[in-house]
Amino acid sequence: MKKILIILFSVFSTMAYAYERNYKEGYTIEPSQVNDGSMSQGLSLLNGKFAYTKGGKVYVATLNDSLDIESLTLQEDLTNLDMDGQFAQINDRLYFTKDGVLYCAKLNNGEWKNEGKVKIEGMDNGRAMGEGSSLAYRRWTYRTDGVRVYNPALSADGNTLYFTSDEIEGGKGGKDIWYVKAKDGGKSWSKPVNLSIVNTDQNEDYLKVVGDSAIYFSSNRTDTLKGINLFKVLLASSNAKPEMLFADFNSQSDDAEFIVAEGCPFIASNRGGTFEIYRPAKKEIVIEEAPVDTTPVDTLPPLAVERKEFKTCILYFVFDKTSFIDSYDAEFKYIYEFINEDQTSTIMIVGHTDTRGSDEYNQILSENRARAVYDRLIKMGVPASRLKYRGEGKKNLAVKNAKTKAEHQKNRRVELIKID
Repeated sequence: MKKILIILFSVFSTMAYAYERNYKEGYTIEPSQVNDGSMSQGLSLLNGKFAYTKGGKVYVATLNDSLDIESLTLQEDLTNLDMDGQFAQINDRLYFTKDGVLYCAKLNNGEWKNEGKVKIEGMDNGRAMGEGSSLAYRRWTYRTDGVRVYNPALSADGNTLYFTSDEIEGGKGGKDIWYVKAKDGGKSWSKPVNLSIVNTDQNEDYLKVVGDSAIYFSSNRTDTLKGINLFKVLLASSNAKPEMLFADFNSQSDDAEFIVAEGCPFIASNRGGTFEIYRPAKKEIVIEEAPVDTTPVDTLPPLAVERKEFKTCILYFVFDKTSFIDSYDAEFKYIYEFINEDQTSTIMIVGHTDTRGSDEYNQILSENRARAVYDRLIKMGVPASRLKYRGEGKKNLAVKNAKTKAEHQKNRRVELIKID
């Protein structure tokens, strides 16, 4: 049983850390096309959509298939809240700070309205510095006239609220990340606890919770590249230690915020001189046409698996085959992680063929390929309710007018597409 639990934890840990790791190879971190020199900050999620503050206004972004922001929509009701930085939303509740004070907003007739200050145990019972004896006020730990908090974040279930402060007694020094637990259905919150797994005597800030247990945050601790860098850690592990995100998510400049929106990571960095939005961009790869040879087409070494942007994963097949070769075991592990980055999405499995053979034959072949992938994922534990499949024969070619063996091979594929 212990061995099984260790294996399960390893699987879930890998899944939780897949968000930025998927862009380690074949991608660079590039500025968004919407950057215009204005400061962008407070990266947040609103109903799962990417949101941030720019020029004092809050915008919600629409993403395209090139891992970039396609358009921005002004969110006037959030702009009117005059927030300090990032916010945290779950259902009809939204937590934010203004002038260092934590507030809760509620959705009212389609608009967010400030419902007042958040009640946190110990932070409502304060006194002026030096007032009374330590015995008389031993239960009053925090001061209400000076304790400021910023950048709230929520756990997936909404029962743990995180924030940053350098004014709460008992911190490690500099800005620390703290958390409180919901009481009375979220009407009030417990006394703040220092999130010691991430905090140092330097500054930690901008915590984001991704999935059930992965957290990302920024710090200027001594083991950074330079200035402020991005870190991650799993809360589910009792002995986990924060580790720095790989380049290019981190740089010699200040990289202060990280967030995953619709499966795609975004950061706020001042590597261009001002804090703006950066995101993964696929490296340009020049593919030379394969030379003509006499190798039998069914012995051409098959392609394996390829990720196309952030919503599609492609598995390639041998000519006229629906079966998997031995090396596909590792590829299906990757596909399993891809599917579970967002465990609420539906996966459409679409089979394709090259142009050789009749339309009727290729239609059946494409359906069988899609069904083979579907069956394999079911055996791996993916719920059938999340999977759909179909075949499209040779209707939608990846390479039109294919002539070489390599080009035909690009058409023999099954695409796994995330559907929101």
